[in-house]
Amino acid sequence: MLLSLVIPIFNEEENIPHLWSRLLVALKDEREVEVVFVNDGSADATAAAVVALVSKEHFRWKLVNLSRNFGHQSALSAGLAHATGDAIVFLDADLQDPPELIPEFLTLFRSGYDVVYGVRKNRKESLLMRFFFSLFYRLHNLLSEHPIPADAGEFGLMSRRVAKLLIAMPEKDRMIRCLRSWVGFRQIGVPYSRPARHSGTSRFLPWRRIEGALDGLFGYSKIPIRFAALLGLSVIVLGFAYLAWVYTGWMFFGGQAVPGWISVISLGFIVAGTNIVVTAIVGEYACRVYFQAKSRPIFVVDSVLESPE
Repeated sequence: MLLSLVIPIFNEEENIPHLWSRLLVALKDEREVEVVFVNDGSADATAAAVVALVSKEHFRWKLVNLSRNFGHQSALSAGLAHATGDAIVFLDADLQDPPELIPEFLTLFRSGYDVVYGVRKNRKESLLMRFFFSLFYRLHNLLSEHPIPADAGEFGLMSRRVAKLLIAMPEKDRMIRCLRSWVGFRQIGVPYSRPARHSGTSRFLPWRRIEGALDGLFGYSKIPIRFAALLGLSVIVLGFAYLAWVYTGWMFFGGQAVPGWISVISLGFIVAGTNIVVTAIVGEYACRVYFQAKSRPIFVVDSVLESPE
């Protein structure tokens, strides 16, 4: 059985040798392993660090150089397209995804599971980041028709048939963990403690995280747009109920409508705010349809290098 490891790399030259040595130890019992590094537009000597790796008889590497930085999910998709294994494992190069967990993934795969994913029980990150990560998973699963396992990232294994389905999916706004959950088949989670980066600092910028979260929320659910419609309808009903209450008091109980502009301005702000929210949500979907219709590739490969036989 051929095992493929897909590892996106972006300015990770310091971590590459440490990752390679830990992979060699963790997978020493596997008969055939290919490691697909996807160089996502690195500006340092990351590519040279991969080329300098010494391959073994059963352990070889492949380097897919992208033409620029396309982002984490696009890099994973590029690696998936170049992986040829019967089982494919995604992991990051910063050693926050422990390679020592892969044999356990393989044991579960050989017992009949098509997808085995890591579940982060604790994370060596700031309290604020942990809060936002937790909020994303809870909000996504509240809004989505197909929930994803809480605290499960891309670190995990998938069978060849699941990989083929993901490769064939045409959408541009990709989040592997959502697509992986959507396809179904037998899936199981493996809890682990997520350590801090081995060295260097994360290049996963906040705006990239926000963009990925929006892709997850709007790319896999119709509920937000239905919520917007319900919100707009509720405000309309509230406005009519307010007018009915004022005129009923005036006609039957001798009351007078409150003079001035306070009520009018308040109602105007409510309606305008609701209109902005609804328009923004519809715009999120329209934007995704627009970019999907362009049919641009989600990554461009500059070159592919392979380790010497």
